[in-house]
Amino acid sequence: MTAMYHMVDELMQDRRTDHRVRVSPEDYEQWARGFVFEGLRDQRYGQSFCNRFGIRDNILFYSSTVEEADRYIQENYVR
Repeated sequence: MTAMYHMVDELMQDRRTDHRVRVSPEDYEQWARGFVFEGLRDQRYGQSFCNRFGIRDNILFYSSTVEEADRYIQENYVR
């Protein structure tokens, strides 16, 4: 199976958000300020957020832009 098919398969298997995880606005802000260093290590915004808070959400993990990922984070995780 090619890498592209594998990625699509993973996305289709986990299309939901991990609703059990809630991130406080304070924890979110602290993470967001430190993202600069993660970005320098070639991590995507959503990827870094998922890794920091132990979230499995392929939609967020593979988000292509910071704006897209940030909007998704705000709508689904920050409470």
